[in-house]
Amino acid sequence: MIVENHLILWNHVSLKIVDVQRTELPIGEYLHTSQLSSSALLYTIKGRARLLLDGDEHHVENGYVCHSGKGTVLTIMDITDHFEYYIIQYKASLPLPCSQDLLQLLARTEPFEIQYGFVVSHAAPLLISLSRMEREWDQPEAMAKLQVKSLFYQFICELMGQLQHRRLEQASPDMVLQAVRYMDEHYSEPITADTLATLLNCSSRTMQRMFNKRLALGPIDYLMQIRIDKAKELLCRTNAGLKNIAEAVGYVDSYYFSRLFKRYTGVSPSTYRESMHQARGDEPENVTVIAPKLETVSSEKKAASDPQDAAFRRSLRTIIHLKGELLLQRQPEKIAVLDPQFMDHMLALGEQPAGSVMVTGDLSSFPEYLIGRLRAVQALGTMDEPDLEALRALAPDLIICTEFQKNIYGSLTHIAPTIMLERNRDWRETLRTIGRIMGKKLEAEQVIQQYKRKISGLKSLLAAKLHGQSVTMIRPRDNTIRLHTCAHRTAAILYSDLGLHPPKLAVDRKRTSSMISLEGLPELDADHYFILTDNKFKAWSDEIQTTTTWKSLRAVQQHHVYHAKASIWIAYYGPIAMNQVVDQVTEVFLDAK
Repeated sequence: MIVENHLILWNHVSLKIVDVQRTELPIGEYLHTSQLSSSALLYTIKGRARLLLDGDEHHVENGYVCHSGKGTVLTIMDITDHFEYYIIQYKASLPLPCSQDLLQLLARTEPFEIQYGFVVSHAAPLLISLSRMEREWDQPEAMAKLQVKSLFYQFICELMGQLQHRRLEQASPDMVLQAVRYMDEHYSEPITADTLATLLNCSSRTMQRMFNKRLALGPIDYLMQIRIDKAKELLCRTNAGLKNIAEAVGYVDSYYFSRLFKRYTGVSPSTYRESMHQARGDEPENVTVIAPKLETVSSEKKAASDPQDAAFRRSLRTIIHLKGELLLQRQPEKIAVLDPQFMDHMLALGEQPAGSVMVTGDLSSFPEYLIGRLRAVQALGTMDEPDLEALRALAPDLIICTEFQKNIYGSLTHIAPTIMLERNRDWRETLRTIGRIMGKKLEAEQVIQQYKRKISGLKSLLAAKLHGQSVTMIRPRDNTIRLHTCAHRTAAILYSDLGLHPPKLAVDRKRTSSMISLEGLPELDADHYFILTDNKFKAWSDEIQTTTTWKSLRAVQQHHVYHAKASIWIAYYGPIAMNQVVDQVTEVFLDAK
């Protein structure tokens, strides 16, 4: 326990006194177990007893003071002399905004949650403050309550002063850090919660609660995070195969390990290795950006050597992207997106972007189908030319871009921590990543499962209705016609998710599109056409549909041509837009949504 760190935080916190009590217990009395509703200091005035804090034992007598945090289970027993004590319950928190250094110091030291106890060397000043606090606490006036707070600060000053003059060890070993050290050294061995509890002489329930309280995750989740971190290092630094890496970090089943890795990181081991190699090749080693709420680290950066710092770091969310990894120390509140499709993803999760690039090729600045859901969103230029000055003025916590902004990535990182996502990645994987960023993993999975349920019954209905007839997507633009193949991200909705059949010319697994001339349309010879248009190329699309070649197409003569908005089908590749694509296809072929 470093007293100076505690003093720094006591100097910055907002304080509320919850309760001041003086209690007497006769010999043989047993105080039944109770749980502290806030942080507390207990000071023994007289007598002897055995005190348990979360099962940790303190033999207390006159002049013994102990501290514990909210949620601690308190039991007083084995009273051998008339026992009398004060207990002051309080709440202390850092007012926001505050510096990142203070937040990190609070997370490391936990001065208002940590458990410690000792016999004071000078009791008189502490007793004076306590007795006056008790007296003032019973008074109803606001001035009395302010006086209590002032006296509590005097008590803390005296207590910290006495601690500075003695070498204080915590009243009992820190079981969380002991467990952390053990797992760091034995992560490749079989470890269970019961294993840890037995080693540290506590119950597995106590171990679980202490981990959750300190790190907001359980001991086995923490063990898995250690193993994932070790696997990341092996993926980055060696050419070892997946089976060997899985065994090295404690998993005999490489398939299970791969699924676990993706669950914790959002990407597969092979994708992670590829991303990290690309990030190392593209960026200089010193590209590290630290912001008030987020920290960007390269794949080369090692975990902190201090076990507590390492434990804290592993409890954070890590976002893997095309330029490395990003540690989220706090929930980003102001997010700027440099691709309109990310607005769709955020809104699907019930979140709003603070700023976004505008749409080109549409009549409105932002996607029409999202206008009713958007609130105040700052315009940030276009996807091809983001307005960096507007972005600086917005002062976002986080920027989400794509490889379209690769050339200005360095400039973006000087404005705010920046995540670069692959633009054409499956919308479900992108949604999972944004769900991790927003702390909404469960909500993201719910959106995906709703979509899965939606399309599950449609495949058979569409197959029964169309009997193998071919369906294609074409987009007139630049005085030619773009045919979207099976490899295109939206075409995959039609051909993979809904089971529709592409014409032969659209069967291409390598290219996402190909260009065909107006005269080449008869060769395409699809049974059904979705023709995608936007405001920019509407004139050319209209012109095509007046030609003899177009009118001679079998699908046109059979009225099997359906108009769709290119912006929704192509540009805004997110869950809301893709659901609208499915709805339109369903309406066209099944005459029902």
